[in-house]
Amino acid sequence: DAGRGLWMKGDGSGDLAAIPGQRSGIKVYGEQRGAALSDFDHDGRIDLAVSQNGAATKLYRNVGAKPGLRIRLAGAEGNPNGVGATIRLVYENGYGPAREIHLGSGYWSQDSMVQVLGVREHLKGIQVRWPGGKITDSKIPRNAEKITVGLDGKLVIE
Repeated sequence: DAGRGLWMKGDGSGDLAAIPGQRSGIKVYGEQRGAALSDFDHDGRIDLAVSQNGAATKLYRNVGAKPGLRIRLAGAEGNPNGVGATIRLVYENGYGPAREIHLGSGYWSQDSMVQVLGVREHLKGIQVRWPGGKITDSKIPRNAEKITVGLDGKLVIE
């Protein structure tokens, strides 16, 4: 609020470091009110939108990251986006980080229902824990870029 924006970068062990605007590229002068993450341009990289009080919304396109896997859930009637579900990529040696599908992520802002997860080597599949506790495990074809996972665990490759 009334700052210029700050990126706090995680180090993978629970600590955060402040990244200056001249390095991160995030320089939003004014009254920031909300921030949301989404793959705005559908290139497999997470972009950032920041709303402001009395000023235009700022969009920061991510052009430097390695593209990830775009994942959409096709949930039950009444919850078609699978809100409340947790998704994890499955590797030969274990699981990747968990990502929850949620609503209401910020003041007058919301993250995308489409999740983008970074992929490392030896990807086997995806596990979804749906609202209500049902778990589906699905294999992901090599070189998939965009998938939709159904409540039955079936994949649609886009």
